[in-house]
Amino acid sequence: MKTLYIISKGMNKVAEEEMKKLEETDKIPRASLLECAISAELLDERYLEDKPPRLRKFLYKLLPVSLAQLIEALYIMNRFDVILSHKEKVGLPLALFMKYLGINKPHVVIISRITSVDEKKSRQKRWFLKHTKDTISRFIIWSSIQRKIAIEELNITPEKMILVKRGTDQEFWRPETRQTDMICSVGMEARDYPTLVEALRPLNIHCHIASGIARGEVFNTVKKLRSIPDLPEYISVGKKKPADLRELYARSRFVVVPLLPTDSDNGLTSILESMAMGKTVICSKSEGQIDVIQDGVTGILVPQGDVEAMRLAILELWNDPLRCKTMGEAARKYIEEVHNIEQFVDSIKKELEFTLNGKHKNQSGLSKPGNNFSKVKLNSYQESSK
Repeated sequence: MKTLYIISKGMNKVAEEEMKKLEETDKIPRASLLECAISAELLDERYLEDKPPRLRKFLYKLLPVSLAQLIEALYIMNRFDVILSHKEKVGLPLALFMKYLGINKPHVVIISRITSVDEKKSRQKRWFLKHTKDTISRFIIWSSIQRKIAIEELNITPEKMILVKRGTDQEFWRPETRQTDMICSVGMEARDYPTLVEALRPLNIHCHIASGIARGEVFNTVKKLRSIPDLPEYISVGKKKPADLRELYARSRFVVVPLLPTDSDNGLTSILESMAMGKTVICSKSEGQIDVIQDGVTGILVPQGDVEAMRLAILELWNDPLRCKTMGEAARKYIEEVHNIEQFVDSIKKELEFTLNGKHKNQSGLSKPGNNFSKVKLNSYQESSK
């Protein structure tokens, strides 16, 4: 199986050989596990700089990256058995072009979310999904709420909308023994940082907010954070590289993920990383963030936008290190059993193989080898935690 893997890794990504060295020396998480498992050729920013013929390479320098990836995918897709799009801005328009050009190539699209806090983006995505749902072979999605929206509102068949447990590299994001003299918050999209800042304002607890520019984009949530007047001196802000972020998690007694109202699973990446590090997570209770945190077992859910409730939860955990440790250990166990990177890679690989071989899903829309395994593990974990 040869896979064309469309993804964005940023303009300053180092060469693949250097990336693998960084993984081997424990500097970054193991992204290459999936790439190797599916025999992938990465169509990312570096590919556009290095691999196309001279004329196309020159053209791509004049175009937005997503448009360049779309054009290049149309040129080279015939070399591959299956396409995996992990960049919706390319994958969905590509599916539309394939539909109208009559190109019949197995195509799996990873959908991080359908709805978002940006209504314009939500409308655009819904439009593309309505016009490509019959031609895309399968969709992979992390959120049960978003899967429900796809099925009930967009009429995408359950067999095509596959719920997969998002994986995190539990070997890179691992518990480390450190003095926990602070807390932290991580992420950019749909974050409610003003509520966190106000909750912390009278507490004098050191908190670092790891947030900044992502692939050249500054989210409105980050702009709002930077515009908060009189930010307390014990609250610092700045993006972290993976190894530095791991150290930040390690030094933190727990992690806070303040969310805006959302029916998507915003915050999932930082929640999984935190839990893998053996950290309890305080998270705003939102409609979409329901698949991972068990309230009172692996984390604490507080009402969205409630400064007093968040302040109380922070104080209670800060003053009870033993509870933090116990809940953090439960969080780590859950990641190892349900959201480990090997299980995730295996699930994606099997979905591609099923797509390529023309096999079908059961009526629940869950793949037999991948997701049922996760479901059994989760049920077993929940029973052992009662």
